[in-house]
Amino acid sequence: MLAGGARGITADFAAALAAASHCRIELLGRTPLPARPEDPELAGAADATALRALFAARGEPAPAAIEREVRNVLAGREVAHTLDRLGRLGSPAAYRVADMCDGAAVAQTVKEIQAEHGRIDVVVYAAGVIEDRLIEEKDPESFRRVYATKVDGARALLDAASQLPHGPRTAVLFGSVSAVLGNRGQSDYAAANDALAGLGERWARRTGRRALTVHWGPWAPSGVHGGMVTPHLAREYARRGVALIDREEGALALLRELAWGDESATSVVYTASGW
Repeated sequence: MLAGGARGITADFAAALAAASHCRIELLGRTPLPARPEDPELAGAADATALRALFAARGEPAPAAIEREVRNVLAGREVAHTLDRLGRLGSPAAYRVADMCDGAAVAQTVKEIQAEHGRIDVVVYAAGVIEDRLIEEKDPESFRRVYATKVDGARALLDAASQLPHGPRTAVLFGSVSAVLGNRGQSDYAAANDALAGLGERWARRTGRRALTVHWGPWAPSGVHGGMVTPHLAREYARRGVALIDREEGALALLRELAWGDESATSVVYTASGW
C-alpha cells in the first residue's frame, strides 16, 4: 500500500515495484478521480496551455479558478495514467481517495483494504508538501500544513497498520535530505522529515517490524509530473552543483535497499551528488 497519491515519485516507485514483483498495489491520495470520462473537447486539450484556453473560452473569468481546474484535470489524468501503467506492468492496482491527515478516514481505508485482500505486506508513506520561505517569513499556518502532511499523515497510517491482526512486515517512509543537512527556506520541511524518521523508529521498536526512512535528495522532474523541483529550483540546483536523482535509478535504488540492505538501518540518505 502506497500513501501519498499516484503521482510523482510515488508513481515511479510503484512502477518499479510492479515490474519487479507483479504484486497487488493499493494507492491512496487526495486527488479525486473524475466521475465520468472526459468530454471530447476536454480530452482534446492535451496540456496546461490548451486547458487554460479551453476553460477561458467556456466563460471562466477568474485566473485562479482556471488554474485550479487545470491542476485538477492534469492530476486526475496522471492518476489514471499510473493505474494503466501498473496494469501493463503486471500489477493489479486500485486507487482510493483519502486525506492522510484524517486519522479516522485512514483507519477505515486500511481496514477496508485488509478485509478485501486479507493482508497488507508493506506500507509506504510518500505524502508531502513544500512551502519554502525563510523562517522569518513563515507563518504558523503554513508551517502546520507542511508539518502535518508529513508527520500526522504518517502517524495515522502507522497507527492504523498497527491495529491489523497481522500488520505489515515493512514500513517505508519518504523523507528528505533537508532533515539531515538542512536547506535554505525549509525549516518546516526539515523538522517534519526529522520527526518522520523518529516515528518510523518508534513503530519498529513497538512492533518488531522493519521501518526504513529514506531521506531523498532532489529528484529530476519527468514529462508527466514536475514534482517538487520547479524549473526555477532546477536552475538553482544546477548553479550550486546539486545533481538530480534519475527517476528510474531512484526507484530501483530503493528496491535494492529493501531487498539487500541492512535491516537494522532505520534511515538512509540517497542523493545524486555524493554528499
